[in-house]
Amino acid sequence: MLKLLVYFQLTLIVFGRKDWSVEKESSFWNENAANAIDKSLQRKINTRQAKNVIMFLGDGMGVSTITAGRIRKGQMLGELGEDFLTEMEQFSHLGLAKTYNIDHQTPDSAATATAYLCGVKAQLGTIGVDGRARRANCPSSIGTQVDSVLEWALKQDKKVGIITTATITHASPAAAYAHTPERNWECYDNKYFNKSHFDAGCVDIAYQLASRSEPIHLLLGGGRKYFFPNDTTDVEYNTSNSRVDGLNLVDMWYNKTLAKGSRRSTFVWNSTELNKIDKKATDYIFGLFEPEHMLYETRRNEMNADKPSLTEMTKFAIEYLHERSQGNGFFLFVEGGRIDHGHHETLPRLALDEYVEFDNAIGQAKKTLTNLNVFDDTLQVITADHSHVFTMGAYSSRGSNILGFGSLENANVSNVDSLPINIIAYGNGPNFNSFRNTSLNSLNTNATSYRAPAALPLRMETHGGEDVAVFAHGPWSHLLIGTIEQNVIPHVMAYSACWGKYANREGCEAAKSISTIHRHINIVYSLVLLLGVHSAVKIIQ
Repeated sequence: MLKLLVYFQLTLIVFGRKDWSVEKESSFWNENAANAIDKSLQRKINTRQAKNVIMFLGDGMGVSTITAGRIRKGQMLGELGEDFLTEMEQFSHLGLAKTYNIDHQTPDSAATATAYLCGVKAQLGTIGVDGRARRANCPSSIGTQVDSVLEWALKQDKKVGIITTATITHASPAAAYAHTPERNWECYDNKYFNKSHFDAGCVDIAYQLASRSEPIHLLLGGGRKYFFPNDTTDVEYNTSNSRVDGLNLVDMWYNKTLAKGSRRSTFVWNSTELNKIDKKATDYIFGLFEPEHMLYETRRNEMNADKPSLTEMTKFAIEYLHERSQGNGFFLFVEGGRIDHGHHETLPRLALDEYVEFDNAIGQAKKTLTNLNVFDDTLQVITADHSHVFTMGAYSSRGSNILGFGSLENANVSNVDSLPINIIAYGNGPNFNSFRNTSLNSLNTNATSYRAPAALPLRMETHGGEDVAVFAHGPWSHLLIGTIEQNVIPHVMAYSACWGKYANREGCEAAKSISTIHRHINIVYSLVLLLGVHSAVKIIQ
């Protein structure tokens, strides 16, 4: 029974795939290596000034997730998987980022976001503040605010946008615009954020977003309930909204955009309305597609929901920001936020399918930028905030279903308890020990509800502490190679585009303009001197 089950899972994946017997010949690998060297030799360093910057953030996308996700995507497309090449892996430069927080070896998404968006490392749980701010301590955060690369871009008169599959107020996107010592202060809901915090001088993240004097041009994600009073119901579901202060923050956002002279600002909550937007005639767009996080991509497809995918939002965002910037440039933050959530729940099918959709969005960005003829002018950076205690192994055979079991020869059975060994497992999490007592007849490792086994018991699986990959392509992408501190990333983005403290560096258009002015001043000064000498000579004569 056991061997038949494992054999079925393997043949289901491998049947009809290409024959890999050609790989047995040494000539195959010698040619493969020669091609790789040729490709590296043809790689050129791009040192032009970046007009646009796009940062893709795969929340929880550790290296093991990239590997397993590569195999999953390849297998979904009918390949063996291991030799498949994802969109992100085709970028020209690759490095590693160290993710630790200044007070924690294994980080969280708030302090890491402060690093890769604001350029400084901070304490766990804090957003947009430096290391002097202590978690959940409002007084300690006063005067510790740090600005993000999004703010640097705004100051250079660039268009900016944020899209995420998490709540728009979640830790990762919030670091682009908010300053708070507590990541859970997403909303004035009396659960996390209450009057005592307000009286101490802090405001919730949603309020910070809606009350900005410089509104963000494009916002797409989840978290609708945080922007409406708790005595109202959601526009889509019969559920209560969250705010206890009675404020309608979408109305506040509208008013702030009007104060900026907006011709038209639009709030939407589904794909139908999003696709109706006239990109040329709309100054500000705010889309909140779920009360909380957006649907997992797998479930969005199953439900045929009127919600945009990350790929669709990415295409829309690039086209919109490019149109509105009129060639002046933009900054876009794109987060695949639910890779992380799938891992925390030890649901590998959901986590890996979120990775696949994240990679699809990167592929769509390439196509859209190419169609707009700005691909080579755009720095694209792909990274993760942190990893997870997610593993793949068990001596699985080539082409094995990444979500299933491994070796065909011995059915990948434990030599301790004679039960199957999964390819995927977690170092800790909610499925501790229960797997070993499960009837084989009830196992469906491909199911979205299937929890992979965990080694140590926890209600939720934890992050991992290892370095994460940084893929980059475009102007100055070669600065993101080797092992770097995570906070270096936004500095490289700003350097490439001449934003923030790098606005007048050598090679920037602004610096060239200043040099031109100085040159003209010197010419005028020289002419004045010459005229003065000429006049003096005439007087003497």
